[in-house]
Amino acid sequence: MKIKIFNNQGISILEVVVAILIITIGMVGVLSLVIQNVEAQYINKNILIATGLAQEGLELVRNVRDLNWLTAGNAWNQDIVGDGTYAIDYRGRGSINASVNTLNDAGARLYVNSSNLYTHSSADGAATDFYRLISVVDHTSYLDVSCAIRWKEGTQNRDYTAETYLYDWR
Repeated sequence: MKIKIFNNQGISILEVVVAILIITIGMVGVLSLVIQNVEAQYINKNILIATGLAQEGLELVRNVRDLNWLTAGNAWNQDIVGDGTYAIDYRGRGSINASVNTLNDAGARLYVNSSNLYTHSSADGAATDFYRLISVVDHTSYLDVSCAIRWKEGTQNRDYTAETYLYDWR
């Protein structure tokens, strides 16, 4: 008596089609996951940049206040007094632009210079997708400062805002 262990007839076309279908479904799932991860990475990168720019904007206003304390004869809120909107960059007090009214104004746009610093001057570098606007509300004994950042992702505008209060501790 002869016992057959292997079938020498080979693989049928139906088995091949089913195997290819299973592999294709698996690859579509993996490809979909890769695409979602790339999109999420792009969005998260812009959110991280926006939070850093907003915090920098608040720190720049805080720096102007602190320099006022160190300069004899200056009021603690000089150059940032009154209700208004401003554009300011890493150059500090010398870069304050009080004529910027909205995030859509050209003066609110940020550029990257050759040192990779963000500035509001188009002569200093390449345009970015980010706009920054500082808003100050004067409550006499303290300033309510907010920094709004706007950037475009595809056809949609994204906004991020950070706020702080500045007091005259001197």
